[in-house]
Amino acid sequence: MAELKNLYSDDAAAISLENGMTVTFEHLPYAHSATAGLWIKTGSANEPKAITGISHFLEHLFFKGTPTRTARQILEPIESRGGQLNAFTSREYTCVYTKMLDRHIATGIEILGDVIKNSTFAEMEKERNVILEEIASLDDVPEDLIHEMLALRIWPDHPLGRSVSGYADTVSGITLEQIRQYYGEWYHPANMYFSIAGNFDKDVVLAQVTNEFGQLKARPLLPRPGPPSFASGIEVADKDIGQNHFCFGFPGPTVSEPRRYVYDVLWCALGGGSTSRLFQKIREDEGLAYSIYTFHSAYFTTGMFGVYAAVAPENFARTVDLSFQEIRKLRDDGIPADELELNREHLKGSMLMSLEGTFNRMQRMAKSMMYYGRMLSIDEILASLDAVTAEDIVALCRDIFQPDKCNVVAIGPAEHAPIMEIGL
Repeated sequence: MAELKNLYSDDAAAISLENGMTVTFEHLPYAHSATAGLWIKTGSANEPKAITGISHFLEHLFFKGTPTRTARQILEPIESRGGQLNAFTSREYTCVYTKMLDRHIATGIEILGDVIKNSTFAEMEKERNVILEEIASLDDVPEDLIHEMLALRIWPDHPLGRSVSGYADTVSGITLEQIRQYYGEWYHPANMYFSIAGNFDKDVVLAQVTNEFGQLKARPLLPRPGPPSFASGIEVADKDIGQNHFCFGFPGPTVSEPRRYVYDVLWCALGGGSTSRLFQKIREDEGLAYSIYTFHSAYFTTGMFGVYAAVAPENFARTVDLSFQEIRKLRDDGIPADELELNREHLKGSMLMSLEGTFNRMQRMAKSMMYYGRMLSIDEILASLDAVTAEDIVALCRDIFQPDKCNVVAIGPAEHAPIMEIGL
């Protein structure tokens, strides 16, 4: 085992097992629990089009049974001790995790090992139906649906643009053989990260993790898709619902782009909270919307920055116009020093408070190793946010807030959505 350089805190460390699996620890002696997660660096961004949704399907099947446990026997030792066992899939990673009282964390780690190593992928047809119901439910949640539509519009010919859950036709066609092949291709030590934060004995946990995962056979990493092209444009989908929902999408940062911290401040200033420009203008001043916010996502090869709002149909055109007006003002007039500082402190405070939970600390370590190959320190992130200037914000706005770098998607009653041009 090789000790990796520690750049996180005095109580955090990263270990590389002999088979290439990365293990990260952060000991929090004041906690009464620990959260342990196994992260696999694969998600929908690595899926061939014909099997879109297979990462998510596989995640579901982990909980259906192993040779020594039924689905209930997987969950019962966790829940009977007040713990949690869950999982989620994203575009670039999958995570299976458990949160337990400190005295029971060994049970959670053993079950994590069992479901990841020994799943029988049982009850596949039942779980396929569960996922198909999940996919069908998306149509009933316009806010989720429009974000899916935006990703597909921005990256139309790339797996990043496709739904993490998959589609009815792709999920219906996935076979057990394809599940096993995908598992074999991506679930191996060099592509796996074990992370734990909370109150635990590091030596005991390391010995258990080595026992659970140290014998997994090393395999070479598969190539990943290259960066997608960004597509601009406008799409209005007629849907018989009570509100018009819309998104603006712009190019965003990659996870390693230095400007990602500038994007953070821009996100916060434009629509990241109740004091943001869009919230103040659209909700507080005009009373046009209950929900309006900005969002951004960063991936290995690209990113997305966006605006979302939902409004009454008769207020749709005015809300779109005013939203573009606020974007133009920020681009053309810049951001005052006091507003920049307010948003910078908002980001710093939110990040630091989020680290009071063991799940967020566990997640931070795993993502840091997956994306950067090292643990980013809190001080490094705070310094990067402090380094963002008003000139950086203006330069970014002038770069991305352009008509040929904007994609507008709207759903709702079409007669109230007469979008003719991008107002930038």
